[in-house]
Amino acid sequence: MSTAKSLKVHNMHIGAHVILVLVAVIILVPLYYVFINAFKTDMGINLQPMGFRLEYFTLDNLANAWRLLSFPKALLNSVILVALSCGILIMSGALAGFSIALVNSRLLRTIYTTLVLLISVPFQVILIPIIQILSTLKLMNNYFGTSFVFAAVNMPFAVFLYTGFMRAIPRELCEASIVDGCGMGRTLLHIYMPLMKVVTTTVLILRGTGVWNDLLIPLATFTVEKYDPLVRRLYVFASLRFNRWDLLFAGTLLCSIPILLLFLFMQKVFIRGLLVGSIKG
Repeated sequence: MSTAKSLKVHNMHIGAHVILVLVAVIILVPLYYVFINAFKTDMGINLQPMGFRLEYFTLDNLANAWRLLSFPKALLNSVILVALSCGILIMSGALAGFSIALVNSRLLRTIYTTLVLLISVPFQVILIPIIQILSTLKLMNNYFGTSFVFAAVNMPFAVFLYTGFMRAIPRELCEASIVDGCGMGRTLLHIYMPLMKVVTTTVLILRGTGVWNDLLIPLATFTVEKYDPLVRRLYVFASLRFNRWDLLFAGTLLCSIPILLLFLFMQKVFIRGLLVGSIKG
């Protein structure tokens, strides 16, 4: 019986490895395709799309894409949007989670349930009302306006995570801090938030990469070119040069490099945050 069970487990491991290899191939083949073609002339891409020969090698693609994309300005726009959006999201999500976790109120429980249900609502449903609100408040073509939209769309997820983790912290910790003279603000900032480092990292990873890669929200809230983040700039760039594969591959590679470098330097933090998010979520 034990031999049959061991054989079954062994077969399951083999099957899991086969599936992982297939997934890796599906992910890596497009990356390889983009990478090698970003350094080839247009003729080399047409003649040998999956191969590489030194006679087709060139760095002009990257230089031209850098210039045509206005890469430094677009990169700065993306960084500003990610920083503002994640800052608003973390502050607001932590405050909401702290209130819901500690205050036993029917109103807050109703708000929490509503927020959790809103996770399943697609952004397209609320796109037109959001544009109308931004136009009324004169926040179109504005970093803060777009950042507020990003934060609002991702707020249900952040509140869900922060509330779940804060409920797991003993209430006696909060009561003891109040007895020692801490107000609720200092209790949140100096006691709860240091315990929420993993949650904050999870929110930064999952929502920060989402903001970086998002196209729809910048496409709807920005109509002036100088505010375009990288992904929106690449979309416009590709629309105008749909037949220039050398420039398209180079532009795609340039837009991918910042997030790839961030992942390489913070790989352990990324993986830890993703694992914790999957377990608690």
